[in-house]
Amino acid sequence: MINEDRVKHMTRMAIFEKNYSHEYEPMLRYKKKEYIALHGWAGFFGGTLLYLVIFALVMLEFISSMGDEFKLSEVVLFIAIGMLIYAAYIVLHVHFTRRKAKNTYKEGSKLIKERKLQYDKLLSMYEDEAQATRPTRIPARYTRLEEQDME
Repeated sequence: MINEDRVKHMTRMAIFEKNYSHEYEPMLRYKKKEYIALHGWAGFFGGTLLYLVIFALVMLEFISSMGDEFKLSEVVLFIAIGMLIYAAYIVLHVHFTRRKAKNTYKEGSKLIKERKLQYDKLLSMYEDEAQATRPTRIPARYTRLEEQDME
């Protein structure tokens, strides 16, 4: 016999997993430190690549604006300033990337706890259903058969 409450609960669980599984799946695969470190490295490489592209474009514009008055000392100074800006930028970028990853992990952990509660409720529904369908006492004819088997 089908328990309607259990079917409704399982449907809610399926909808929950369909809507939120992509948000908490990484938390099942990685520990918190690994997840944050992975995002920190991704932020470092992504931020570096972005900065290099922007810096190269600005550098090309700077050199082209110099025209015939190309001075190596100005280019070296421009590169040095660019490296200082990069150092400050990458520290901030990685910091905020790691902070965002930490918050994302926290939210995913909450979803995992909610999912666990749903599975615990489903398990208790199955156990309650098993208790309700289990006979409370063994009929006398079965006990006589067991006694005959023992002889």
